[in-house]
Amino acid sequence: MSDTTETSSSSLSLAEVRRALELEVRIDDFGFTGEGYVRLQDGWLSVHGALPGEWVRVRLQPDQREGARRLYADLVEVLEPSPVRRDPLCERDASCRGCQLRHLSVDEELRFKVRGIQEVVEKFGGVPPGEQPEVEILTPQPTARGDAYRYRTSLSFRRVGDRVELGLYSPASEALISMSDCPALTAQTQRVVATVERSLQGLNTLPWDAHMAREVSAQVEGFEVAPGVEQIRVVVPNHGVGLVEVRLTEARDQEHFEAQCHSEALAGWLARLSEYLPPQVGLAVGSGSFRAYLKEPTRVRIPLGRLQMEVGYDDWIHATLAPAEVLYEALEHWLEPTRAERFLDVGCGIGTIALMLASRVAEAVGLDQNQASIESAEINAVGQGIDNAHFVAGGWETGLRRLAAAGERFELATINPMREPVGRRALAYLNPLGVERLVYLGPSPAAAARDLGALREMGWEIDRLAAANLHPATYHTMLVARLRREV
Repeated sequence: MSDTTETSSSSLSLAEVRRALELEVRIDDFGFTGEGYVRLQDGWLSVHGALPGEWVRVRLQPDQREGARRLYADLVEVLEPSPVRRDPLCERDASCRGCQLRHLSVDEELRFKVRGIQEVVEKFGGVPPGEQPEVEILTPQPTARGDAYRYRTSLSFRRVGDRVELGLYSPASEALISMSDCPALTAQTQRVVATVERSLQGLNTLPWDAHMAREVSAQVEGFEVAPGVEQIRVVVPNHGVGLVEVRLTEARDQEHFEAQCHSEALAGWLARLSEYLPPQVGLAVGSGSFRAYLKEPTRVRIPLGRLQMEVGYDDWIHATLAPAEVLYEALEHWLEPTRAERFLDVGCGIGTIALMLASRVAEAVGLDQNQASIESAEINAVGQGIDNAHFVAGGWETGLRRLAAAGERFELATINPMREPVGRRALAYLNPLGVERLVYLGPSPAAAARDLGALREMGWEIDRLAAANLHPATYHTMLVARLRREV
């Protein structure tokens, strides 16, 4: 008797899929994260690496949650490939899962991202497809796979016996996926990741990982456990220039953090890592809000928006540079600034957009929730010699309310709230602030679309839409929308 079930996908039930060891199914469409999915009688089956229209053999993943309406399967074999399938040119593509769309043609990847924007604007913004502007594509030209764009990465740390694994967790691999030769990273970032890996080799005493530290702490109350290494963050924007931070499990207080840093195994490795890193790559160790700088520099310059922007360890920055430049060029064109206007940058971060537009407006004001980023924005304004840009720290609603109460007025604005909606209460202040033209930058398209729906109810009209391809070969895209308000 064969272990493989051959049947029409739509006639299968969740129970039948659970009973089968392997199945041959037709993939119906893309899922949200770029996986293929199959419609079942009473649910869905998700298959990473499968494309719509393909006939594939799959194996159900073990230990799936009872009662779940979505099941997950691994791709065993593509029996009838899609015409848009291509060689991912990555030996670890099946196990890594970091780039979800490497097996897809570039044109088809961009179509997938355009469709994703259209769907969330319809579902969460309340705009039917026929009433939406055509979705433009913002991506580096000529369009390509996107290799060597990413210059920062966060690496998990795990001890396995007498060795250490450093890389990404993946549901398709027991071992962490090394990033030292990841084609998505820039060559200079790969080299620093490889240096971190090399610093861990041959050590007589290895640092604990986070799981070990928490496990011992939970079992032995009051016992002073060794610190666990949680994560290693690497940022290398230019050749031989960058920042590396080792993040530890949570320290109780400053004294406990300092004791952690001086523990024998950790201190020995950090000293070795400091010696191995290139001269212009800084090193820090952190736990919660505590940080110790072990090696200069503590800040680096990153080319963004035709500027050289300084960033530190606490600043959020783009993971890719070339795709971000395409976004900034489009943003400047979409806003249509004039010298008589004032500009408001909500979610200004380190000040890139405000400083980029400062020479084209009367005044630029940036607002952000991160005090460290506001300090970086002020440093960048001084460093660029820009005196008509100012920055304030505050929550979205609080900050906008204070600006409105102070009688501030702005003709144009941008909003970049990261991954959560700004919310109706905060957005309501845009009208009394006098904003007439607005570009919304949404790293989470679903969250952004919710805000777009609220803005439309307040009298705003969406007249341009785009999918910004900031992370090629992945399912991630940024929703970019321009809105106008009748005054």
